[in-house]
Amino acid sequence: MKAMRTVLLADDNRECRVSLARMIGRLGCRSLSAVDAAEALWLLERTLVDLAILDLEMPRGGGLSVLQKVRVHQPGLPVLMLTGSVTRESLLRAYAAGAYGFLPKPVSVALLKQVMTEVLTTHMPALVRVRPLITFRPGKKGD
Repeated sequence: MKAMRTVLLADDNRECRVSLARMIGRLGCRSLSAVDAAEALWLLERTLVDLAILDLEMPRGGGLSVLQKVRVHQPGLPVLMLTGSVTRESLLRAYAAGAYGFLPKPVSVALLKQVMTEVLTTHMPALVRVRPLITFRPGKKGD
């Protein structure tokens, strides 16, 4: 039995967040929702996720600031940027920071399915990607 993959979805627009969460669920994944950058970072510190979808423009930091922290603490986590207005500058900044790709708003089911399938089949699950927190250190012989 395959483990259910988890997707972090961060967007300050409630309608977009609910719609994307519904689509993600239909694609067989669990979604965690955040309303801003601070909540996204809080969830990332406490939960293993297989993919992050971050709105480029959000309160309390924005998607780019989350992406930059993800690259330091979880470098193998694939991140898709979500935006209603893609500019050349925003594309360059996001790709330079390590974004896997972009999803334009409104997101179509077909595009989301295509990109999520590609990402989740080419990247290791979170449980495999993350290093163990506890390292076994055997004692001396006879201890």
